[in-house]
Amino acid sequence: MNKNKTQNLHLYEPVKALKGHKGPIYVAKFNKDGQYVMTGSQDRSILLWNPYKQLLLKSYTGAHNYEVTDIAISNDNARFASCGGDKTPYYWDISTGQQIRKIGAHNTRINCVALYDQSLLATGGYDCEIRLWDIKEKKTSHPVQKIKEFQDSVTQIIFDNYQMIASSVDGHIKYFDIRNGLITEDYFGAGILSFGVSYDNNLLCLSCVDSKVRIVERKSGSVLQAVGGSHISKQYRVQSQFSWNDGQIMTGSEDGWMYIYDILTGKMEISRKLHDKCLSSLELSSQKNAFITASYDNIALLWMEQN
Repeated sequence: MNKNKTQNLHLYEPVKALKGHKGPIYVAKFNKDGQYVMTGSQDRSILLWNPYKQLLLKSYTGAHNYEVTDIAISNDNARFASCGGDKTPYYWDISTGQQIRKIGAHNTRINCVALYDQSLLATGGYDCEIRLWDIKEKKTSHPVQKIKEFQDSVTQIIFDNYQMIASSVDGHIKYFDIRNGLITEDYFGAGILSFGVSYDNNLLCLSCVDSKVRIVERKSGSVLQAVGGSHISKQYRVQSQFSWNDGQIMTGSEDGWMYIYDILTGKMEISRKLHDKCLSSLELSSQKNAFITASYDNIALLWMEQN
């Protein structure tokens, strides 16, 4: 970890409030070029925004009968996948707003979804399973693979090159090599609600149920730092992310606050309360000029640097 990495996150302020949902927001994602944001909510809808203009562009409704828990946007920004409490993931065309297809179901609610190379969809559920789906096929009622490697709910999945990384409430991070099928794992002693990957790809930050964020070296599985003492993450999934230069950890909290910790010292450097309820989702733009927070107060906020 670089001792000299600092960032002017104290200069960032919320500049736009995105108000369109009628229920708690569980997920907010920038598209790949950082120009647009998608949000998913308990109100069963997915909304597409131009956050910089505070403009609602499109609403995706009629598919989910329960809350929307996660969204994954394709690398070409043309399609996205969604999942939620109705056990079924959907694959959408962003521009038309039409469903490309309804994917086969899990046995319970689906917590997370991830896309790989516009060909493979991964879903993780409360049923402790990861299911892989071939989205090139016209009919995707059956998964190409079921992965039953976890003892508790699967909370997040990320594809990174040829590796699929997944977390679980059972306290494990597991790495699945797509090319050769090898599985490696690390255990951290506390349930993992979500995780983020550093921009240099060497570290993970694990948001855990003991209200700590563990900073982990991917290669060794060693915990380099555990930050906490301010934020709350016990009942709800709250996201933690690395700052753009990997020098700080940004995390939501069940009390509506955002906290920013120094990655080296573990000291809490910035705390801001702009949401009235749980700050569930936090996402940084690939443009490195803005980030978004979303909350159970039905609002998403766009943050930008203010001189």
